[in-house]
Order: sequence, then structure tokens, then C-alpha cells
Amino acid sequence: MADNKNLSIGVDLGGTKVAVGLCNNGEILKKSIFPTQASTGFDGVISTILQAVKTVVGDTPLKDIRGLGIGAAGQINPASGEVIYAPNLNWKDAPLGKTLESALGLPVKVLNDVRAATVAEQKFGNGKGLMNFGNIFIGTGVGSGWVINGKLLNGTTNSAGEIGHVCLDPNGPLCGCGKKGCLEAYSSGTGMENYVKAELKKGRESIILDMVEKDISKVRGPIIGKASEQKDPLAIEAIERVGYYLGIALANVHTLINPEVILLGGGMMALQSIFMPVLEKTMKEHILPVANKGILIREARFQNDAVLLGGAAIFA
Repeated sequence: MADNKNLSIGVDLGGTKVAVGLCNNGEILKKSIFPTQASTGFDGVISTILQAVKTVVGDTPLKDIRGLGIGAAGQINPASGEVIYAPNLNWKDAPLGKTLESALGLPVKVLNDVRAATVAEQKFGNGKGLMNFGNIFIGTGVGSGWVINGKLLNGTTNSAGEIGHVCLDPNGPLCGCGKKGCLEAYSSGTGMENYVKAELKKGRESIILDMVEKDISKVRGPIIGKASEQKDPLAIEAIERVGYYLGIALANVHTLINPEVILLGGGMMALQSIFMPVLEKTMKEHILPVANKGILIREARFQNDAVLLGGAAIFA
């Protein structure tokens, strides 16, 4: 096996699956995925994580593993390892870090999932060697992690980097957080779907309506993507709209903190050929000329394994 001194375990804890990997310097040596079974409650999920850890560790002595890092969706206190609030798991004030430390006898660190992915990019990915960069995940929602002066930004209440909830229009569409006009309401997969549904309800013509057999509630991102391949005007408009609002938000970020680059990842990147030209054009229109230098946007290196690798990278 590779140099045991750099072995660590990474965990991607999501609402539907737990992915665990034994890693060495950014390389996954062994990986296992289990259903989260969030309905079994905190103890049930802990059992699932421990089972997955046991599977990937195999015969490797625990004393050779530097620690276990977890990326979890939700609001996290990285100092205590506590999950303050995770709606996809239905957890509040859950002692995730301490519980796993007691069970395994290993150091455990817990981060928000996108911040964990940001650590992966910082240590092993397209943020390596950079002092100031952002890492934005565009998927069902919009989340981000930021490295400022070489350090991961947490903020006073561990909520720094919630770019998905920056308000672009106080009279805009309702966001899942309960407020109006958030970036997430425009540029996430959910925001894109909601826009298409609203337009179809207004009577817009689109092949999407046939693709969902007239049931507008069945509109999903992949369907919109397939419709765009057939040059459906509504599908293309909805995807370009994602890029337009993301471009405004990223221009604002560049004006505020002037990062070297902003990395983009997440499921919506499957549609980047349509929204990226609009994003870049909009960004250049709104950014300060002094900040408009070099490559402003890059695709993140890690996609599906970003959170797992980031968890492991905490101890790498």
C-alpha cells in the first residue's frame, strides 16, 4: 500500500447516501457507498457510517490512519464537530464528530459539504497553490466555500460563503430558505425547474410539456437538458437564465474580494455549454475593469468525489 503516514478517511454524508473512502494524498484507495437511511435517526446513520468505514479500512490498522473527515450538507460547527442543522437528515444539534471519535478512537473533523470540497480543491485540485479562490457548487441548490489568504473562510457563525442566499432581487422568486430573490432561486437546478414550470403554467409552448406527458410537476433538470439538445426555446432560455444571474453574482463577488479564480462544480455543470457563455458575458459587463484579468472562472477538478476527498484532505 502507499505511504501509510498519509492515510486518512473521507466521508460524504448526504441525505440519500454515505460515501466513504480510504485515501492517500488525494487518491482514493478504496471506496464504499451505503444508503444513508436517514429515517433510522442519528444512531442509525452513525451505524451506517461505521459499517462503511469498516468496509474500506479492511485490515489496515487504525493507528496508521491520521483521522476521519466528514463533509455534511447543512450548518456545521467545525470547532465542535456538531451538526447544528441538517434538513436532509432531519438533525438538529447532533454530536456527529464526538460520537464517531468515541466509536473509532480516531481524530474526527466535520465540515459543511461544499467547504470540504473546497479543501479538496485547495490541496489537490484546481485551487492548489492559490491564496484566494472560491469554489461554487451548482446543483439542487447553490453552495460555496472560500479560501482567503490561504485559509478556509468560516465566518463568525460558521455561515460564511452562503452565496446561494445572496439577494439579487427582493421581489424575486421565492427561495427554499423562505426569502425572495436569492441566487439559489435563479441559478440552481431547482430554480431552473421552477422557472420552466411557471412558464408552462402561463401557456408557453415547449416540447417539455410532451416530454412530461402534460404533467408539469414532473419537470426536472435532465428533461430540460434533453429539450435544449432539440433546440427548444424555453429550455435554452431557462438554462441561459442560470448563467445570467450567476454572472451578476460572481461579478459582485469579484468586486468584493478579488479572488484569483472561482471554481464551478456540481450537477448543473452538465449544462455549462449553454449557460457558461452567458455567465462570462454577464460577468464581464458587471465586473470592475481592474478585476477583469486572466481566467476568472474554471471548472472544479473534483466532481462526484469532491466532498469525500475533501474530508480526507483535512488530515492529509
